[in-house]
Amino acid sequence: MRYLIQVNLTAVAVASAVSMGVGFAWYSNAMFGKQWIKANNLNGPKISKNEMIKTFGITFVVTLVSAYILSLFIHYAGAYTLLNGAKTGLWAWIGFVVPTTLANALFLRRSMPAYLIEAGHHLVGLLVMGAILASWY
Repeated sequence: MRYLIQVNLTAVAVASAVSMGVGFAWYSNAMFGKQWIKANNLNGPKISKNEMIKTFGITFVVTLVSAYILSLFIHYAGAYTLLNGAKTGLWAWIGFVVPTTLANALFLRRSMPAYLIEAGHHLVGLLVMGAILASWY
Protein backbone atom coordinates (compact mmCIF):
# COMPACT_ATOMS: atom_id res chain seq x y z
CA MET A 1 0.00 0.00 0.00
CA ARG A 2 1.29 3.45 -0.87
CA TYR A 3 1.08 6.35 1.52
CA LEU A 4 0.86 9.95 0.44
CA ILE A 5 3.32 12.32 2.01
CA GLN A 6 1.67 15.12 3.92
CA VAL A 7 3.47 18.31 2.90
CA ASN A 8 2.99 21.36 5.10
CA LEU A 9 1.98 23.90 2.46
CA THR A 10 2.20 26.77 4.95
CA ALA A 11 5.83 25.83 5.61
CA VAL A 12 6.43 25.63 1.85
CA ALA A 13 4.99 29.13 1.38
CA VAL A 14 6.97 30.57 4.32
CA ALA A 15 10.20 28.87 3.23
CA SER A 16 9.70 30.26 -0.28
CA ALA A 17 9.04 33.77 0.99
CA VAL A 18 12.09 33.66 3.26
CA SER A 19 14.22 32.33 0.39
CA MET A 20 13.04 35.24 -1.75
CA GLY A 21 14.00 37.57 1.10
CA VAL A 22 17.46 36.01 1.12
CA GLY A 23 17.69 36.77 -2.60
CA PHE A 24 16.65 40.39 -2.12
CA ALA A 25 19.30 40.82 0.56
CA TRP A 26 21.96 38.82 -1.34
CA TYR A 27 21.67 40.91 -4.50
CA SER A 28 21.29 44.22 -2.70
CA ASN A 29 24.02 46.83 -2.94
CA ALA A 30 24.84 46.18 0.72
CA MET A 31 25.86 42.59 -0.08
CA PHE A 32 26.74 41.30 -3.56
CA GLY A 33 24.58 43.34 -5.94
CA LYS A 34 27.31 45.65 -7.20
CA GLN A 35 29.82 42.82 -7.60
CA TRP A 36 27.25 40.65 -9.40
CA ILE A 37 26.36 43.44 -11.84
CA LYS A 38 30.04 44.06 -12.55
CA ALA A 39 30.83 40.35 -12.90
CA ASN A 40 28.02 39.96 -15.44
CA ASN A 41 28.71 43.22 -17.31
CA LEU A 42 25.14 44.39 -16.74
CA ASN A 43 25.56 48.09 -17.34
CA GLY A 44 22.92 48.29 -20.08
CA PRO A 45 19.35 49.59 -19.90
CA LYS A 46 17.38 49.05 -16.72
CA ILE A 47 14.66 46.42 -16.67
CA SER A 48 11.11 47.83 -16.76
CA LYS A 49 8.78 47.64 -13.77
CA ASN A 50 6.44 45.24 -15.62
CA GLU A 51 9.34 42.96 -16.55
CA MET A 52 10.58 43.02 -12.97
CA ILE A 53 7.12 42.10 -11.60
CA LYS A 54 6.88 39.23 -14.08
CA THR A 55 10.41 38.06 -13.21
CA PHE A 56 9.74 38.10 -9.46
CA GLY A 57 6.40 36.35 -9.96
CA ILE A 58 7.94 33.52 -11.96
CA THR A 59 10.84 33.32 -9.52
CA PHE A 60 8.43 32.95 -6.61
CA VAL A 61 6.54 30.15 -8.39
CA VAL A 62 9.73 28.19 -9.11
CA THR A 63 10.87 28.80 -5.53
CA LEU A 64 7.57 27.29 -4.34
CA VAL A 65 8.28 24.24 -6.51
CA SER A 66 11.80 23.96 -5.06
CA ALA A 67 10.52 24.23 -1.51
CA TYR A 68 7.84 21.62 -2.16
CA ILE A 69 10.37 19.16 -3.62
CA LEU A 70 12.85 19.89 -0.83
CA SER A 71 10.06 19.10 1.63
CA LEU A 72 9.73 15.67 -0.01
CA PHE A 73 13.50 15.15 0.23
CA ILE A 74 13.35 16.06 3.92
CA HIS A 75 10.58 13.54 4.46
CA TYR A 76 12.46 10.76 2.65
CA ALA A 77 15.63 11.58 4.59
CA GLY A 78 13.74 11.65 7.91
CA ALA A 79 15.37 15.02 8.55
CA TYR A 80 12.90 16.49 11.02
CA THR A 81 15.16 18.91 12.86
CA LEU A 82 16.35 22.35 11.88
CA LEU A 83 19.96 21.16 11.48
CA ASN A 84 19.06 18.04 9.51
CA GLY A 85 16.79 20.07 7.26
CA ALA A 86 19.64 22.47 6.55
CA LYS A 87 21.90 19.46 5.83
CA THR A 88 19.34 18.15 3.36
CA GLY A 89 19.36 21.55 1.67
CA LEU A 90 23.16 21.38 1.56
CA TRP A 91 23.13 17.94 -0.09
CA ALA A 92 20.52 19.12 -2.61
CA TRP A 93 22.79 22.07 -3.41
CA ILE A 94 25.90 19.88 -3.78
CA GLY A 95 24.11 17.24 -5.82
CA PHE A 96 21.87 19.29 -8.09
CA VAL A 97 22.66 23.01 -8.04
CA VAL A 98 26.46 22.97 -8.18
CA PRO A 99 26.85 20.53 -11.08
CA THR A 100 24.18 22.06 -13.30
CA THR A 101 24.97 25.71 -12.65
CA LEU A 102 28.73 25.17 -12.92
CA ALA A 103 28.34 23.37 -16.24
CA ASN A 104 26.15 26.23 -17.50
CA ALA A 105 28.64 28.83 -16.29
CA LEU A 106 31.53 27.03 -18.00
CA PHE A 107 29.74 26.64 -21.34
CA LEU A 108 28.53 30.26 -21.25
CA ARG A 109 32.05 31.41 -20.28
CA ARG A 110 30.73 33.27 -17.29
CA SER A 111 33.14 34.73 -14.79
CA MET A 112 33.93 32.75 -11.66
CA PRO A 113 32.91 35.68 -9.40
CA ALA A 114 29.46 35.74 -11.04
CA TYR A 115 29.14 31.98 -10.61
CA LEU A 116 30.25 32.03 -6.97
CA ILE A 117 27.81 34.83 -6.07
CA GLU A 118 24.92 32.94 -7.66
CA ALA A 119 25.93 29.56 -6.23
CA GLY A 120 26.28 31.12 -2.79
CA HIS A 121 22.79 32.56 -3.08
CA HIS A 122 21.39 29.13 -3.95
CA LEU A 123 23.30 27.55 -1.05
CA VAL A 124 21.96 29.97 1.55
CA GLY A 125 18.45 29.73 0.10
CA LEU A 126 18.42 25.93 0.30
CA LEU A 127 19.91 25.91 3.81
CA VAL A 128 17.22 28.29 5.03
CA MET A 129 14.40 26.50 3.24
CA GLY A 130 15.57 23.13 4.53
CA ALA A 131 15.78 24.40 8.09
CA ILE A 132 12.28 25.92 7.94
CA LEU A 133 10.67 22.94 6.24
CA ALA A 134 12.20 20.34 8.57
CA SER A 135 11.40 22.27 11.73
CA TRP A 136 7.74 22.60 10.66
CA TYR A 137 7.20 18.86 10.00
